[in-house]
Amino acid sequence: MARKRILALVTLLLAVLAATWQRARAIEMLPPDFDEGIYLPLAYRYAEMLAGGRWGEVMAYRENFEHPPLVKLLYASELRVSGTPEPDWETVHVGRPIPEPAVPVFRQTRWLSGVLGILQVGLIGLVHPVGALLLAFDSYHVKYTSQAYLEAVPGLFAVLAVLAFERARRRAREAGRGEPFQLAPLALSGALLGVTAAGKYPYGMVVGLAFLPFLAGYARGRVRVWAALVLPALGMFLLAHPALWQSPVARLWESITFHWDYSHSKHVVRSALPWYQPLYHLTHATPTEWHKGVFATGATVWVLLPLAALGLPATLRQRPVWAAWALVGLVFLVLWPTKWAQYLLLVLPPLCVCAGLGVSTLYEFAASVLRRRVSGSDQPSQG
Repeated sequence: MARKRILALVTLLLAVLAATWQRARAIEMLPPDFDEGIYLPLAYRYAEMLAGGRWGEVMAYRENFEHPPLVKLLYASELRVSGTPEPDWETVHVGRPIPEPAVPVFRQTRWLSGVLGILQVGLIGLVHPVGALLLAFDSYHVKYTSQAYLEAVPGLFAVLAVLAFERARRRAREAGRGEPFQLAPLALSGALLGVTAAGKYPYGMVVGLAFLPFLAGYARGRVRVWAALVLPALGMFLLAHPALWQSPVARLWESITFHWDYSHSKHVVRSALPWYQPLYHLTHATPTEWHKGVFATGATVWVLLPLAALGLPATLRQRPVWAAWALVGLVFLVLWPTKWAQYLLLVLPPLCVCAGLGVSTLYEFAASVLRRRVSGSDQPSQG
């Protein structure tokens, strides 16, 4: 047992070190990307509003309204505190080297994203260290948590929400009082889920749907259990989403319906990505083709889905919430019309957990075969 714990700790440390090295490399080497050209100028506009204490303008600001402002406000706060000057955006071009005057803003905001991506790897390592090692090197996770995108913040809070939800179930079983959930960690999970949704809507929706079977199956008719999750989730969602403060229902509906309209827009339709595009991404390390020399390896895609499929039965037994997240996330990616590559980060953490348990399944199978052979060779020969 001690040997297994030491091996797990060493693997976790290697995963965190690898994640840090790979993301530091990507932060410095990746050229400007499409969405960075949207979010970073907006961060400066938000920084100007924050500097003047103009929260009314923050609430009323309409640019990029389809996405909640939380991550852009975090970027804005960092730029304001650091005093990083705004570059001339006319000199910044997608896919080209970052102009020298623009390097500080990219470095500052990308490191905010990168640190949260590294923390995701570390937290996944607490669930399964081999899963953390896979996530550390996954080229999609590296790319989109090393750029000033929206993915790293809701991704981290989604992992934290799932860990708290698991703790609520485990603590209830340990207490032995017949309750399906312990309310304090369940309320914490709800609050984290609210921040997740305030970072980017699909993360909150997918994780919330993953929680639903456990609530419906084990907390049916227990109002206080549902309230312990739902009320903190709604409260934190509204608190972390200032664009909704003036008219929550109307503005939320407008923001969400934009995504449906956008998924059927000319831009998405013209891209003509097939329904299985997420599965293609999961089996092809396209960032290594887009940005040659940046990523250490693209080999994780060769093993991720096979190992996750192999580990799914064990995950359903041992960590069922992660299995539910992986399955709900895959269904969402296949059904949702918008197929951009960054959407994979919705499902990579739970898939890596399943894949880690797939490695454990292979190890246990190999060990049992070896034990049978050894015990067979120890039998006295007959005759």
